[in-house]
Amino acid sequence: MLKLVCFLHRKAELDPTEFHGHWRDRHGPLIADRPTLAQHVVRYEQNPRLNSDYERDGSSEIDEFDGATIMWFESLAAYHAYAMDPVYEAEIAPDEARFLDRARTTWFLSHEAERKIGDAASEARAEVKLLALLKRRSDLSAEAFHAHWSGPHGDLFRNTPALADTILAYQQNHRAELDYERDPEFPFDGMAEQWYASLDAFYAGAGGAPFTEVVVPDEERFMDRAATRFILCEPPRVVLGGA
Repeated sequence: MLKLVCFLHRKAELDPTEFHGHWRDRHGPLIADRPTLAQHVVRYEQNPRLNSDYERDGSSEIDEFDGATIMWFESLAAYHAYAMDPVYEAEIAPDEARFLDRARTTWFLSHEAERKIGDAASEARAEVKLLALLKRRSDLSAEAFHAHWSGPHGDLFRNTPALADTILAYQQNHRAELDYERDPEFPFDGMAEQWYASLDAFYAGAGGAPFTEVVVPDEERFMDRAATRFILCEPPRVVLGGA
């Protein structure tokens, strides 16, 4: 399985309400209603940024992402078939131009996620989802970054009750080797997904002692923490596919 992860920027002339309305009501159904496209996709979900998260850093002024699209494909061939379908060029790409700043879209291909905490039922209870783009330290190879993130860092969350009890679910999306070949200059190495019962639960976990005393020192061993980009999202809208 291969995943396409796209962090989206709205066009400058659109406010967040206009962007999210078009993405939800026009763009998603447009893809779902085109059988030649839908046949290539295992799952397609939209992760819209929370309205309240725009207030976190003034990003209503178009300086941060508005949400993320995640699409699952059985193989690289299926992804290419989707992207090269004539219907995509004729209908989907022109619609993207109506509401997306495509030049600022940030995307990569990932392996199927590694689940560290929780399950689908846990995710269904969440009201808030964290999506975080991670970058490795400049002195680490991609291999060293992924090994530490998958192993010691993931174990911290599983083995520290104060962390595991705060997060309903946690998955790691490791950038695929073939994507490093596609764009060696791409600045990120993967995406963390974490599900929380509420916004208060997220801030309690991210601001609590277990995170600052246990997680942050370990992040400094393998991550460029200053380069981390994250948004807080609503529960995903599943446009195509199931669990």
